[in-house]
Amino acid sequence: MTESVAKTTDTGVQTASLTRVSGRPWKSLKKPTNRTMMAKSLRRSHEQRMQQDRDQKSLKLMEKELRDEKEAEKTALRNRIVERRKKLQEKVQREAFEAKMSERKRMRMKRKELRQRAHAKH
Repeated sequence: MTESVAKTTDTGVQTASLTRVSGRPWKSLKKPTNRTMMAKSLRRSHEQRMQQDRDQKSLKLMEKELRDEKEAEKTALRNRIVERRKKLQEKVQREAFEAKMSERKRMRMKRKELRQRAHAKH
């Protein structure tokens, strides 16, 4: 909202045109924080407050980087586990297929041998 001086009507009610008041007459005007009411030991200059803000922002940025790095490590570990399981599954399937093929080959050899014995009898 914009700040401006509230107009007071002859009845003593403030109008809400361009003020920081909600427009309800029982609400008081909002004023900026008066820092002079604070004890001198608690007051800080604008530069000090801005420096503290910069320090906090840099700290939050560093924390975010650490969290992102940790999350990336977790994701990489998860991906390695998934890949390992996938390779193991493929290996099991390949071995089952090769066993099936070798069984078929044994059956073919057996039939061939039986045919040869049958021809040998004649």
